Amino acid sequence: MSRDREATRDRILAAAERLIARDGVAAARVNAIAAEAGVDKVLIYRYFGGRDELLRALARERRLWPAPTDGPVGSDHPRGLALDLTEMLLAAARQLRASPLARRAATWSLGSRDEFAREFAAARDESARAIVATLRARYRLPPFVDLEALVAVLSAASTYLALHAGAGSAFASLDLSRDADWRRAERAILQTVQALLGAPD
Repeated sequence: MSRDREATRDRILAAAERLIARDGVAAARVNAIAAEAGVDKVLIYRYFGGRDELLRALARERRLWPAPTDGPVGSDHPRGLALDLTEMLLAAARQLRASPLARRAATWSLGSRDEFAREFAAARDESARAIVATLRARYRLPPFVDLEALVAVLSAASTYLALHAGAGSAFASLDLSRDADWRRAERAILQTVQALLGAPD
């Protein structure tokens, strides 16, 4: 791909990203994206084939669902497991909290079955599988721990809190757009994980 072609393609993707972050996925139509990018709409069809393909490329290339970090490596002990699990989940939630595009995509995916929502869901599920695989490789898990279910429940909770933070709305008296209240939520998640895994103080 030539440098000019690649630059134009990136410009179109960046325009779609801005448009979705500002106005939502439904607003990301070919004409609107072309206007936002300052290009002729024919280039969207030439480079991507159409709106659905462009959104699919955006979902794949702009990392709409935050990738988990490795987190701190704890000892082979329930407390280390709790710390690592919490850090991986919260790293993704922090990235989601900070990304208007990811929050819009997360909200859209709840009510849509289009290709963009499917790509987003696939990225989210891949992140959860990566967390589970990392922890299984790192720890001997207590027999009572259903790690997949635990990751699903805690990821859903931290995602919901991150969506509230981005919306600037309070939830259960926590204003999650405020760093101090966000840290309170993070501490509560860690305490929950430690209690569930039977980790000592």
